[in-house]
Amino acid sequence: MKSLHTTSIRTLLVLFTFILLLSSCSKNEPDPLDQYVGTWTESMTNGQTGNGLKLTISKSGKTLTLTDFMPYGSATASVSGSGFQADNKSIATGVPQMFPDNSQAQVYLLNLAGSLSGGNLTLTYTVFSQSATMYYKADVTKVFTKK
Repeated sequence: MKSLHTTSIRTLLVLFTFILLLSSCSKNEPDPLDQYVGTWTESMTNGQTGNGLKLTISKSGKTLTLTDFMPYGSATASVSGSGFQADNKSIATGVPQMFPDNSQAQVYLLNLAGSLSGGNLTLTYTVFSQSATMYYKADVTKVFTKK
């Protein structure tokens, strides 16, 4: 009789453990990428009033896609820690830069990163362009609010 009682307790323990495992797996925790998804409107650039530039962020799996803020194309980013980093460290914008000496070069966004704080999305990157004779480089900080 003692072994029947021990077997019953073991069976109950296994059953309760299995139920606990199932219940913990079925919780629908929010995806951290969801907080970035949506349409954002620029409110500030480098501390000055922004021009209302739009930014649309969508997700696919664990990747964010940023569109509309560049004239041509989009950028993908991966979330890490408290923000995201562009997957490509040098993003061609498709925009030509004409320099004072009439040389011309492609404009790139370097080290694009984003973070959320107080309901605002802050993008930081460096605008860079270099011809054979001249170059341009400027750090940019844009703040967006969700539309």
